[in-house]
Amino acid sequence: MSANSTAFYSQQYATAVELLAQQERPLVAPLFSPMTATGKSATVVNFIDAFEADERTTLYDRKALGEPNHTRPYVYPRHFDKAIAFDSIEQMQMNANPQSEYVRGVVAAINRKMDAEAIAAFFRDRNVDTNNSATASSSFPSANQVTVSVGGTTSGLNVEKLQTAWRLARENYVDPMEQAYCVISPKQEQNLMNEIEVTSGDFFKGQTLATMSLDGFLKIKFIVSNLLATDSSGYRRVPFFFARGMSFCTWGAGLETSVKQRTDLRGEPWEVYGQGHFGAVRRDDKRVFEIQCSES
Repeated sequence: MSANSTAFYSQQYATAVELLAQQERPLVAPLFSPMTATGKSATVVNFIDAFEADERTTLYDRKALGEPNHTRPYVYPRHFDKAIAFDSIEQMQMNANPQSEYVRGVVAAINRKMDAEAIAAFFRDRNVDTNNSATASSSFPSANQVTVSVGGTTSGLNVEKLQTAWRLARENYVDPMEQAYCVISPKQEQNLMNEIEVTSGDFFKGQTLATMSLDGFLKIKFIVSNLLATDSSGYRRVPFFFARGMSFCTWGAGLETSVKQRTDLRGEPWEVYGQGHFGAVRRDDKRVFEIQCSES
């Protein structure tokens, strides 16, 4: 065989088009209290704080009129989009039609932004009206924070931290029948699976190892996300919350996609386009908590 025959070797390209591993659907945003809105902002709910009854000690005295505290948080829209074009030349060179996977990819990109917005809303400042006063900024309450050294010096996620979060919720009069959620990173998932309290019970140990799921432990539904932020000290900010503590608001259709031919461009390529308009806000401070976790 001639040494130059390698020049005639052929190449075969795959016709299948698939997305690489990635988060395709929102995991956190669907757990919030949903709402829709129009305009540049929206009020989420009108809250009336708890107030006490008065004891009567005399006869025929005047009524004491109460003045309950009222708060009203605001949510604001954020706008995201993505456009992907592909020409007939590209399709011929790929020997495949990527249109459907481009649509999936655009939807996945906007869905990740939904979760990023939801996670950012847990601990950022929010705007609220209080007792009909001017709108003011309200910070996340430090009393709702489980510090990094609970359950061990500069520790990761552990059972004592989760128990402390539950205690804070009960002290805030959160109904224990409400579903609790905890968003964790893969590192916190590993921390908790290694905890003696989690793995010691034969039933729960078998369930956890068989399903790789912690759901149900301490009546908590866990969501694993790679989008959690860290604080200025590098500790992971793990949200522990209840659905009524957060709101996710959509404007318009929320998420829209379209596929159309761009006749204004040479080659008349196809364009896949997606856009989303949404925002999230901490709805009720008494139902949202932060657990600080070290990942070192």
